Amino acid sequence: MEVSEDRVAKLSEVLRELSLSDVLAFEERDPQFIVVKKLCTALNDPGLVAVLVAMNSVVSYMLTGRGEKHWGYFSEYFSRNRPSDLCRDFKAYVMKSPYLARGRDVKVNRIDRFCSAKLHDKLRDLTNLNEAWRLLANGLRSPINSKTVVFAIKMLYYAYRACGVNVKPPEDLPVPVDYRIATLTQCSGLINADVKVLMSRQGIVQEAWGRVTRLSGIPQVNLDSLLWVIGGALIYSDFNVDAALRKLIGDSLIPPSKVQVFRDLMIELSRECLRGDSN
Repeated sequence: MEVSEDRVAKLSEVLRELSLSDVLAFEERDPQFIVVKKLCTALNDPGLVAVLVAMNSVVSYMLTGRGEKHWGYFSEYFSRNRPSDLCRDFKAYVMKSPYLARGRDVKVNRIDRFCSAKLHDKLRDLTNLNEAWRLLANGLRSPINSKTVVFAIKMLYYAYRACGVNVKPPEDLPVPVDYRIATLTQCSGLINADVKVLMSRQGIVQEAWGRVTRLSGIPQVNLDSLLWVIGGALIYSDFNVDAALRKLIGDSLIPPSKVQVFRDLMIELSRECLRGDSN
């Protein structure tokens, strides 16, 4: 299983048509970013929002619905139910959320581990995300580049940004390899392997996107935001690029001046899975 250098080069070439400010503007229109921002407004406490987001990140797997819906429910729940005891109240949310029904007991156990390590105290108001990355990996007894850990750090970055706090994500934070990223890795032709295999071999997937990052100049944490939203649109349209593009434009995710660049990017990300009339 090897990374295709030709595909790394082509994806990087298209991505270089987007500036970092273009990507950051897209990030701010990400549905996950928007619902976290709503939580910031409701609670008016960036440190509390950051910890809640980190806790939700570590249970955001095996969902019973789309990730966007799960995060919307989370934001609405805690906007209405400000926690007074973080660990107790978050476990109550895990027990109630319809999106966390699968493997609920395991998710509660993960929150117990989070709280036993005092991460709800250690991470609160900790804007040094390199330090937060180390603390989270140690506290959960997980590899530092595991999907759960890197996704939680990405979402901590989102939380502080959404709450208006200037933070810098770790430069070497890799993409969290979930189903969407694994699917785009296969469909883009970056690695010729089954999606399930790619999800179990996250190291080589992170290496592939790391090469794209270095050539495109877009940090992986910001690239992941782009890929995750575009990946959702492509997957749910069965890789019909035109239908996915219309959805993103309709959701105000793509400005008119960048439509062609995003269309080119979506075609390259769909190379092996294209449907419809896109070419």
